[in-house]
Amino acid sequence: MLTRCALFCAFAAVLFVQAAGVRILAVSGNSMAPLIRNGDVVLIARAWSGGNVGDIVLVQRPSDGELLLHRVIGRDRGWRTTKGDASSSPDNERIPETKLLGGLALVIPTGLLGSLPIGGVSAQFTDARTTGLVIASAPGARAQIEAPLLLGGDAAGQLLPGGSATWNLTLDPCPLGLAGDCAGSTSTLRIDPTRFPEIAASGIARSLRISTRCRALGGSSWSTTADLFTSAWSAANPLTGRLASLAHGSPPQECQVSVTLLGSLAAASSAMQLPLRWGPE
Repeated sequence: MLTRCALFCAFAAVLFVQAAGVRILAVSGNSMAPLIRNGDVVLIARAWSGGNVGDIVLVQRPSDGELLLHRVIGRDRGWRTTKGDASSSPDNERIPETKLLGGLALVIPTGLLGSLPIGGVSAQFTDARTTGLVIASAPGARAQIEAPLLLGGDAAGQLLPGGSATWNLTLDPCPLGLAGDCAGSTSTLRIDPTRFPEIAASGIARSLRISTRCRALGGSSWSTTADLFTSAWSAANPLTGRLASLAHGSPPQECQVSVTLLGSLAAASSAMQLPLRWGPE
């Protein structure tokens, strides 16, 4: 009887929140920490979507339609400026009023409800990351890099242990038959063996897991090309630093490089630029 009553109450609660225009979402990201953390469940009320300065609102980002949960820091006729509490700079896009979907009504910390089949909302950092990525390309081979997506950071926007930064890259290998610096048969993305030793003594530089996946530009199927640890990196063993390879003359590929911090908090507080190299093997 108690079980039936509990199920009935849960069903009635779901009907109530739906009728009241309340959405239940799980948060992905830590840019609203410490108030809202990765994995927390939030209730969003449509009736509280005025979006005054200081309100935490659910919005739909115009550029890609992604749901975002951030605080309003600026308001003008017809639009809002938003920012994560733990980000050091505002979001890049202004939000039109038509994309305000509701205001924060309740935060339920991770673990209180267990695993629920509910939708998700992002809380993404918008400021500079402590772990950056720089790529040196050989003449004739080109690499384009986009701003990273950060999941798992502290109030200063720095990666915490278990946090990750993911970059989207477009890799264009050397053309076939090119001589000089681009001579050879394969272009390889790897930890730069000439620049990484300069920072390898730092805790954060030796506490990273780097996973890489690639696909044909515009394709739908990813293939994993590497999963390695910087603690195992060796200049004498090329396999310890190789992330992806393309034959010369191949069409460009889209790759994602995810860097996860495995080190201590002390190591996480140190800034670092991870140096990669793209060009002939």
